[in-house]
Amino acid sequence: MSYGEAFFNILLIAACCYAMYSLTPADNPYGYVAAAFCFVHGFLDLLQAFAAEESDECSPILVLSASIIAAILLPLANIEFYLKSDMSGVALVHMMSFIPLLYDMLGKMCDDWDAATDTLNELVLTGNVLSISFLAVQTGNPMYGGIAAIAFFGRYGSELIDKFVDGLGPYISTLSNAAVIGLMTYSLTQG
Repeated sequence: MSYGEAFFNILLIAACCYAMYSLTPADNPYGYVAAAFCFVHGFLDLLQAFAAEESDECSPILVLSASIIAAILLPLANIEFYLKSDMSGVALVHMMSFIPLLYDMLGKMCDDWDAATDTLNELVLTGNVLSISFLAVQTGNPMYGGIAAIAFFGRYGSELIDKFVDGLGPYISTLSNAAVIGLMTYSLTQG
């Protein structure tokens, strides 16, 4: 059992519970869906952390759900933020961020993975970080800038930290997802 993995997944589950309690599916459907996906992923990862044996039965499901979370979390948050702003038409652009997710899922499920899919996912993430940073400047909301910084650090900082401290990267990524969910919920409910 990995206590670190369990701790960070409990933080993710707690952030998702806060989001699903505070947001309503009728008012914030995209934020609610992001929280629900992260909750399921955190719960599955928590079950794997507490498994008595290190079984690989859940590993393909966890890899698939981790790639889904990496691809949808920030675009769904951006959709919510843009629908709330004066530039609601830009939310449609963020819905196109799910096209690389389709290719990624098909590649991982059919064992036909291509490195170009990872490059496309990196471009989509970078575009979403730039988009939310632009919205932070336009609306004067520093919370959006914080979400952009956390999402960027969670993706690229976790890889950098993992090179120095082996095995710490996934924990940073899970903590980043929890922080994005929590800050998204706070900014949607308080703003």
